[in-house]
Amino acid sequence: MKDKEEQIRAIWYGQQTPKLWARMLSHVFARLAAFRRKLYQLGLLRSHKLKVPVIIVGNITAGGGGKTPMVIWLVNHLKSMGYKPGIISRGYGGKRKVEPMFVTPHADAHASGDEPLLMAQKTQAPVMVGKDRVKAGQQLIAQYNVNIIISDDGMQHYALKRDAEIVMLDANWETGNNRFIPAGPLREPLSRLDQVDLVVYKGDKADSHGYQLAIASVYPLGHPSQSQDIATFRSQKIHAVAGIANPNSFFKLLSQHGLAIVKNPLPDHHQISTEDLTFDDEHAVMITEKDAVKCQNIQAKNIWVVRLEIIMKTQTQTAIEQLITDISS
Repeated sequence: MKDKEEQIRAIWYGQQTPKLWARMLSHVFARLAAFRRKLYQLGLLRSHKLKVPVIIVGNITAGGGGKTPMVIWLVNHLKSMGYKPGIISRGYGGKRKVEPMFVTPHADAHASGDEPLLMAQKTQAPVMVGKDRVKAGQQLIAQYNVNIIISDDGMQHYALKRDAEIVMLDANWETGNNRFIPAGPLREPLSRLDQVDLVVYKGDKADSHGYQLAIASVYPLGHPSQSQDIATFRSQKIHAVAGIANPNSFFKLLSQHGLAIVKNPLPDHHQISTEDLTFDDEHAVMITEKDAVKCQNIQAKNIWVVRLEIIMKTQTQTAIEQLITDISS
């Protein structure tokens, strides 16, 4: 699975030419995507409006883009502005018995999905996951009296009407080879970028809205109150394990702090096991917060969780605040 993801990234974001069958299927995907959206625009497929404003934080590409950190920052920022936000999410990877499912900070990641659980823990806001985002949003409003909803992903979930759309892109990947799935990463045409309210880049991109990720601290797995400065591990050899869409972004952050890392990329949303975190030496193992929520029952030693923080561009924060004001008035 890991090798397959690397091969896909090499085609989508590198110089490799997609195979003929992939190029042919990408044309089919593009036509189907356009046809489906047209059905919603004509009212032949129904869109539902919720009683409170809805902001979509999504992308026009498959995977990555920095949506989860953005949702966490946005929800916490809304709380600081006096709002009562709630989060809805598809809950990718979760195997739940109830639809939709309310996610508490102590939920089982195998049921909720890793990203919704992380968002619940980092925001303390109500999170509802479900395939039907309209129903999930309706339950949030009814049960938790939220006055604004942030949809984690769902850019193409046109059954849910939205008041604002924020598209996330990785500054290094951007839109790759500009081909549709499966020949490239696109789920919608590039013209969608001109129709959304904001395009925000994860990483450094001049003259664009965006944010940077920085390491705030590290802590032993299961003991978040025992934080240490990342500088404690400077010049040490460590194993870096990441089951995220772009593991190299995590590895790069660690390297920038002077750590000698051994890279251990895993597939996105990988169910972490003890074996994934066990090595034939005594070096520390560092993992992402997204992976840490799946490690509640893992007993491996010397595992450290890297706590990240967002550094939002001033002009981007201003634009987001204006957007919130506009849809709330």
